[in-house]
Amino acid sequence: MPHIFDTPAGLRDVPSGSPFLTQWSDTVAGLLVGRVVNPWVTGESVVAERSIVWIGFPRTRLMGSLRDDRAGAFAAADVRNQQFEYCEWHTQRNAAGKITKITFCTETGEYWGALANFDRNLVLNLYRSLVSPAVSMNDLFPGGGSYLPTNRWNTTDGIVHYIVGINTLAAAVGVVAGGVGFASSVTPDNQAQQADPAPPHAADPRVKLDAAAVTRLGFGVGLREPIGIYIAGWDDTGFSKPDGSPAGNYWRIVRGHAGAALRVEYQVPAGEGFVVGDMRIGGRRIAYGSQVAEHITVMAGALAISRGR
Repeated sequence: MPHIFDTPAGLRDVPSGSPFLTQWSDTVAGLLVGRVVNPWVTGESVVAERSIVWIGFPRTRLMGSLRDDRAGAFAAADVRNQQFEYCEWHTQRNAAGKITKITFCTETGEYWGALANFDRNLVLNLYRSLVSPAVSMNDLFPGGGSYLPTNRWNTTDGIVHYIVGINTLAAAVGVVAGGVGFASSVTPDNQAQQADPAPPHAADPRVKLDAAAVTRLGFGVGLREPIGIYIAGWDDTGFSKPDGSPAGNYWRIVRGHAGAALRVEYQVPAGEGFVVGDMRIGGRRIAYGSQVAEHITVMAGALAISRGR
């Protein structure tokens, strides 16, 4: 019986036994063919697992060109089309312009596109629960046509999944495969890869380096189930309340789970009497969602697979 690949983080947007689960599994299996080892097909042994981790903020791209203008870099990163590191976010503000909530997301367009092809009402209901009860069917499927990923509720008025062109599951698998093919010439460490001229992204060289290291040891490289891109964690050290005391735990996982989250919100509970925009990080007031994004880590799960050597 063929292996059924699970949904990202084991999500159950559809009930067990739904044909969508088989359809999604076929999509994932197709992405792996000819690119990375699929041990569920080849029968080869998994000898080790590794979480490949990087920072969700596009530091390499923006802090290079805006090295002496941190505020400018943070402002630039709050624009969705600048969020390249397989981590996208949406910043909500109140009437005074202060940040009230930041939502971070690593959900892929492939998954949501597949859901939209399977059940439009399901997608509508999920949008309403995640973003706003005001979402309409016409917003998502204009004129009754195909699903529109760049609808207002996934761009200007909210976030549900990736919209940046290079942030796709297919691209992530391709980066891993590129690392396998890069094994003979890859630089010896991540620092060397950041040397001038620096690559425009942080995730790609990190993933390539780890994949190449595994292949140089004589192993095949695969991806850990459930295959996806995840928010691995966050570090709010240095976050403070308006009175200077340490911030509380204002993080909430909405989809996924600890260590493999797909949607995380940062919001101060109403009872605290202040909002995110009143807080500080390292003494600097939080004026941009990207200041919090700099403390987010993202990951993909890799496998080292025995090739009989």
